[in-house]
Amino acid sequence: MTSSHIPADQAGPHVSDVMLASPRALPADATVADARAAFENPKERLLLVCDGGRFVGAVGREDIDGADDATALTRLAGRPTPTLAPDDDVAVALEMVGDDRERVPVVDRDGTLRGLVCFNSRGSYFCA
Repeated sequence: MTSSHIPADQAGPHVSDVMLASPRALPADATVADARAAFENPKERLLLVCDGGRFVGAVGREDIDGADDATALTRLAGRPTPTLAPDDDVAVALEMVGDDRERVPVVDRDGTLRGLVCFNSRGSYFCA
């Protein structure tokens, strides 16, 4: 997947304008071993877990520390994960940068994963 960079001050107006439309997602039966393999890529910072197209949750590197390789990711992805909706204003996404987040799942009201908002580490541009 190739991405482009959109400066935050030129983004918008909606989250759908700045999200990665086809983010990688692991299936509901994925395990901690699968997550460890995915996290070997240093660009992976947040793993999205889906049951079919329905967003189940997200797992960060810290979530798998000390977990057994056979543990289902759905057990770790159950914690509340901040999400955005495709029609949310970009300003809402920019506020989340202040919460120390670089990746935010984009989920429809029906729970379907639609994308991923990806910020650079300083929150100055979106990857889209």
